[in-house]
Amino acid sequence: MILLSDLISRVRTRYESTSGGSSVRFTDANITDYLNEGLECLAEATSFYERYMTVPIQTGRQWYDLRGFSPETPVRIKGIYSTSRTGWLSPISEDHLEFQWEDSSGTPELYFTRGIYWLGVWPKPADTDAGYLRVYFSGIPQRFEGTPSVLRDLPDNYAPALEEYALYEMASIDKETKKAISYWGMYVDREKALGGMVDRRLVGSTPTRFGRVAR
Repeated sequence: MILLSDLISRVRTRYESTSGGSSVRFTDANITDYLNEGLECLAEATSFYERYMTVPIQTGRQWYDLRGFSPETPVRIKGIYSTSRTGWLSPISEDHLEFQWEDSSGTPELYFTRGIYWLGVWPKPADTDAGYLRVYFSGIPQRFEGTPSVLRDLPDNYAPALEEYALYEMASIDKETKKAISYWGMYVDREKALGGMVDRRLVGSTPTRFGRVAR
């Protein structure tokens, strides 16, 4: 686990040693914002941050707003287990459902998404259905705020990706184009490496895309 204060200190040291400029004009709050932007980009691109939420099944309810069940912003659904079905739901595109699919009721078999937060199930639960859906997802971690603040889910050896994203932002603001491109390349290399590690960890999974998260 790496402290936010340590990340900020390393960003300042690296910026001054590699750019020949001063980091004084950038406040700790500025650098924290850049680190948080990098964290969101890294999480969205690689799906390294995985969680699950428990959603109670409700009779006749087709759509569920996931904002009420988890503090994290979901990006991709990894899988959904139904205690009512005692099995996994299958993903499907809403466009591939049959005509008048909204009228069907029974034990949910399929799931689909609309936008970032809305989860749909088919068929909608009947009176006899109870239990819950365990929704496994990758999402956006909570931002660094205050000190001490640590990120527990990103392996320490990938934390430099956040530094390089911050350095890219700082060099861009200082109009150091060549250095900005260099920092961006370093960030992308680490993003690809982390994405490869996550892919190897998730062999056999079937992710479902929610949609890009606005930044």
